[in-house]
Amino acid sequence: MKKFLSVLLALTILFAFSAAALAELPAGYKVMNGYEPGNFVSKKAPNEFKMAVIVKGVAEWFSRLEEGVTKFAADYGVDAKVQFPATTDAASQLEIIDSLLTQNYDAIIVVPNDASALEESLGTALANGIVVIGHEASNLVNCLYDTEAFNASQYGQAMADALAEAVGKKGTYAIMVGYTTSITHMEYAKFEQEYIKKTYPELVLLNDELPTCESQESTTVAYEQAKQILKSNPGLAGFICHCSTDAGGIAQAIEEMGLKGKVKIVAAGVPSSYARELKDGAIYSVTTWDPALSGYVACETAYKILTGVPVGQGSDLSSNGAAPGYESVNLILGDNNCLIGNAPCIGTAENVDSLF
Repeated sequence: MKKFLSVLLALTILFAFSAAALAELPAGYKVMNGYEPGNFVSKKAPNEFKMAVIVKGVAEWFSRLEEGVTKFAADYGVDAKVQFPATTDAASQLEIIDSLLTQNYDAIIVVPNDASALEESLGTALANGIVVIGHEASNLVNCLYDTEAFNASQYGQAMADALAEAVGKKGTYAIMVGYTTSITHMEYAKFEQEYIKKTYPELVLLNDELPTCESQESTTVAYEQAKQILKSNPGLAGFICHCSTDAGGIAQAIEEMGLKGKVKIVAAGVPSSYARELKDGAIYSVTTWDPALSGYVACETAYKILTGVPVGQGSDLSSNGAAPGYESVNLILGDNNCLIGNAPCIGTAENVDSLF
């Protein structure tokens, strides 16, 4: 009987110790949705992992992101692929996610067009033991982490400073986003407006309203919107645009209206895709991050979770130099646990040939 009690006591202590170990969260982590990373450690061999990365559309930006995902898959020996939606809306992304739920995936990484529209399906993914990681998704609740190259205020300030430099710190400007449902675009725009009001009082946002217009992730729509704004506001000094496809459409409208060099564009996007416009002055600068690194880091975050490696404040997600700027990420608590690197990239006429 004593022996039985001793064994029972030992098992009780062991169980309590194990439970306590499981209860430990990564540094800075807060459970937001009932799920924590320690519950998603996989019993599979890493070479059996399947990861899907769902992007917003087929723009060159996401082709560059795919390069990072492909490199990660080769480096780590896992099945990781980008899924491109048929259209640039939440419905197409939702269709992909619902399909993935039936295909034995271990991780879903998503760059949402409208995070709120995906919550239910992503919640189902978590409930089924699938790791969910967001990118450009600081308001996505049903995920374990959101991963970002830097925070919205840092990016917004960089864009605002570039615009002020381009237009001589005065004049009226417009802000274009992909969709108002794109939380990251709207956060950037908000910080830009607030920062400009405080720092450059002679720079005024058109109608003092965010955003000025939406491009719907389309160069054609960006062109049409820009042309309409320029006709109605002939004294406009510049545009800030946040979708990777916007600057080309805006530049076309400016050139057709004989305003090249007079209306400045501060853009987001792939710098090399705007090399000609940067060099001939049609676009002043491209403030961005490397989406290849973003794809790589999001996949690595999922991989660490699946293999039981804690990810929290100060974690190194650079993979020994494969993703510079992510050597010591900050974990910021908001609607989710957001991992933020320090990986900005500003493309100009002088340096564009050395960038991606």
